Amino acid sequence: MRRLYWMLPLAIGGVVTACSSGQPSDRPELNIHVAASLGGVFRSLGEEFQAQFPEVTLRFNFAGSSTLATQIEQGAPADVVVMADSANIEKLVTNGDVRESDVSNLAHNELAILVERGNPLAIDSLDDLGRSGTRVVLCDDAQPCGRYAAMILAMARVVVEPASREANAAAVVSRIANGEADAGIAYLTDGLVPNDNVEALRIPTSTNVRTNYPIARVADPSSGDIAAVTAFIALARGPAGDRLLTDAGFTLP
Repeated sequence: MRRLYWMLPLAIGGVVTACSSGQPSDRPELNIHVAASLGGVFRSLGEEFQAQFPEVTLRFNFAGSSTLATQIEQGAPADVVVMADSANIEKLVTNGDVRESDVSNLAHNELAILVERGNPLAIDSLDDLGRSGTRVVLCDDAQPCGRYAAMILAMARVVVEPASREANAAAVVSRIANGEADAGIAYLTDGLVPNDNVEALRIPTSTNVRTNYPIARVADPSSGDIAAVTAFIALARGPAGDRLLTDAGFTLP
């Protein structure tokens, strides 16, 4: 069960409040913990939810899945959780924070090589990430995107000494977009954002990983508003969520 002594503030993952301040104190507030690679989709989903349920406040916490699991285990207020892997949701199930019967698959993704738009170094494959002088950034090994990258590089028999290890996929994207790295491995969808300074190079299926994004209601929702939690998950798993996910490059279960 969730302990009462949580110490990690939600600001670690970047809280986004999807409504204006100054609302009545009895206004329902849902705390939604979401893998960072789903940030764009869930910000848009939050806007659609607010249009339908203006009386509910949404607070999004976007972070790496391992970080989210730790925060929830330590008692961070939570109503809904969306992970970028099954392992971290299973941790919450084992601890009693999430019921297995409440877990469902929301979407799938795959990994990709990310480079600066225009690919100025002409990086074409995983082998190129091992070139001397190439600044490669990867996710921390504790996060799904870091674990997946290690698996892919091992399958391809490529050795990479990363210039840095980042807390989540969004941080990998930021490093490349800002010119602080030449390339990285993160999710395919991270390189499909329009007008971004990053683009994705596909990794062959034979050395790639297909990822799973489970969504679940927390066993003891902090808001106490089961109806609002159920409505949010229904929107995420319904036509609106499907549209936003596919538009962003995710595939559906």
